[in-house]
Amino acid sequence: MIVPVRSQIDTVPSAYVQVAEVPLPQLSRQQWEMLQQQQGTNRKPLRIHVTLSVYCGQVYGVGVLRGTGYPDIDATIVRWIAAKWKTASWFGIGTQKVVSFEVDPTLRKVQFETAASEASTNR
Repeated sequence: MIVPVRSQIDTVPSAYVQVAEVPLPQLSRQQWEMLQQQQGTNRKPLRIHVTLSVYCGQVYGVGVLRGTGYPDIDATIVRWIAAKWKTASWFGIGTQKVVSFEVDPTLRKVQFETAASEASTNR
């Protein structure tokens, strides 16, 4: 799945501009099966917080700030982002910004974490 990425403009705090269209990370069938087996019937979405830097459209320095608890899954997501993400050539956000994802074993999907999804799991 390709999703748009928007960033806030410093000069206009309420304005966002699209800076990229990126593919969301994908896991293998075996990785999804392993997650489902290890989680059993208690299949809650997992969270991963990834750090990355962007300069002139190039994504670099991708790493894990807080992982899912499954190092193989974390490494797959980091490699995917490092290999497949690029932004508009004029875009740069500096170093070590955080991007958060949900890894949902029930739906077999990795998606950007939203404030609503974070709030619903912190109750």
